[in-house]
Amino acid sequence: MSDAVIPARVQRFIATHIDSIEKLEVLLLLRARAERDWSARDVSQELRITEMSATARLEDLTARRLLVKDGSPPIYRYGPASSEDAQDVGDLQATYSTRRVSVISFIFSKPLDKVRGFADAFRLKRDKDDGHG
Repeated sequence: MSDAVIPARVQRFIATHIDSIEKLEVLLLLRARAERDWSARDVSQELRITEMSATARLEDLTARRLLVKDGSPPIYRYGPASSEDAQDVGDLQATYSTRRVSVISFIFSKPLDKVRGFADAFRLKRDKDDGHG
């Protein structure tokens, strides 16, 4: 399925913040129940993932300023730092609810794009070294 069915704004958000389906599911879970505080254990039980993985996803999303963290042991809550991020997550939720396969395919296509970009960087350098670039 083509990336064209995913709005460009959503593609940019995924490319910037989302590198796994698990991270996407954690973000959308906390957004769907934004009034609730979540521990890593709560998230792991809700999504049926390990607590270690839930902690890693929650910490990453917090570092990206999409969640807020408080206390010890930590609790997390949905809380994008900017209205743009909040809008992007809303658009991502809407797209994921109607075009789930396209969003999943887009997320899985990202590593291949990085490998291609890495390979292209060497190709350009080699061309320059050969006097062709």
